[in-house]
Amino acid sequence: MGAGNEWLWLLVIASLMILFLPQWLTRRKRVKKVAAFEPGDRVMTVGGFLGTLTYINLEENVARLRLGEGIEVEMIPVAISRKVETPDAD
Repeated sequence: MGAGNEWLWLLVIASLMILFLPQWLTRRKRVKKVAAFEPGDRVMTVGGFLGTLTYINLEENVARLRLGEGIEVEMIPVAISRKVETPDAD
């Protein structure tokens, strides 16, 4: 009966890894990505807004985005989707 219990534990551990490892890896990747944002970066939000990041504080979970002249919004940093390359003015 001892060998049966070992297989059961192995099956439980493997099942937990299959369930939670992808979520953990995705979250870890997202946290690294958000930590790379700096004020002055041109970014896109998950809602599709484009703007310039003016302030970010990951400890307070706050970011400010300037959408246009005199228009600045406050949001959570995870709502920032990605950096947007600014076109070069030739």
